[in-house]
Amino acid sequence: KIVYAKSSNVNLFGYTDADYAGCIDTRKSTSGYIFMLADAPVTWKCQKQTVVAQSTTEAEYIALALGVREALWLKSFLQELGINHPQVTIKVDNQSTIKLSQAQQLHNRTKHID
Repeated sequence: KIVYAKSSNVNLFGYTDADYAGCIDTRKSTSGYIFMLADAPVTWKCQKQTVVAQSTTEAEYIALALGVREALWLKSFLQELGINHPQVTIKVDNQSTIKLSQAQQLHNRTKHID
């Protein structure tokens, strides 16, 4: 049972990460995320990516996409409980991935990513 006091800081934030070509047999990367609510973990996942990433940035970008899908679900779930979050912070440890995710245009190097 998870109980939060009314005055608790109920900010929702998460972390995503990936290795690059960590599987020696398939060269597929592994994605992972964890989301925290009021400084306590509420959901997490680690899974092998379904495609072979061509770079560290691409592997991290795929992991970020997985995390964003989870963040959208969490935000919707919390809204059903009457807890509204105007924004969810997701921390990423790769500067190229951050810049790529903030870009408003498609790139030749990433157009193949599902």
